[in-house]
Order: sequence, then C-alpha cells, then structure tokens
Amino acid sequence: MRVCVCDLLYWHQQLPVPQLIDEATSYMIKMKENVKYLKEKKKSLLGGEVPGKRSEGSSSLLPKLSIHSRDSIIEMNLIIDVNMKRLMLHELMRVFEEEGAQVMTASLQNLNDRTACTIIAQAFICRIGIDPSRIEKRVRDIIF
Repeated sequence: MRVCVCDLLYWHQQLPVPQLIDEATSYMIKMKENVKYLKEKKKSLLGGEVPGKRSEGSSSLLPKLSIHSRDSIIEMNLIIDVNMKRLMLHELMRVFEEEGAQVMTASLQNLNDRTACTIIAQAFICRIGIDPSRIEKRVRDIIF
C-alpha cells in the first residue's frame, strides 16, 4: 500500500482527527510487519538457511575465504559472521608481510551481520613470488 501526500491531504479533509490517527496507526503497523517480513526474506536469501550453516542451531555462518594470485599479486577476500571471532585487520596484514608480500590495499567493511575483508598485496621479490596456500592456512588459523 503506497500513500502519497495528496492522499494524506484528502484523508485529512474527509476524516475526523481520531479516525485519521487510527488510519495512520494501522498504516504504521502494516509497514512494521512489512519490514519484518522483508528482513526475514533477506536473511534467507543471504544464506540464513543454506547448507554451509552450522548445525548447532546458532545463527552464525562459516567464514568464506578466497585467495587468488596472479603473477606477483595476491588478493584475499574473506566474509565472516560478526558473531564468530572478532576480526583484526592488522593480524591478517601481518600474515601477508611475514610471507613476503607488501600490502597495497586493505579494507574492512561491516555488512549487517557479516564483516567483509579484502587485502591486495604484491610480492617483495617478484621472481620468488608468494605461496597462496601458506597464506590461506595461516589466515584459517586466525579466523577459527
């Protein structure tokens, strides 16, 4: 149900104030129910009921980690549930630096009930490169 300003003005002219308040109240209740329904739908679409969910009945999802390397550049994307472990960006950056990479960009973004982290790094010595499997193992040790 959409209500525009002209409808409200029309109601105001046609209805007594108590009835106008009742109409406004019922409209607000409907909108509140609609918001609740849309939040539940969003949660189910974002993975609230997917197979990756923990079986303990908690609402936390398993972290999603992807690491891609190309030439001497490595990119890590991590999505973690905020109810899990608190994510410290400097710990993740330290892993990259200890594995021989210079962090070019790092970002941490809160997305409602999840935190997304992206790190892009370049090898200190391009001929040697970076071992993505070692970085992935160390990052998994941090987040679990």
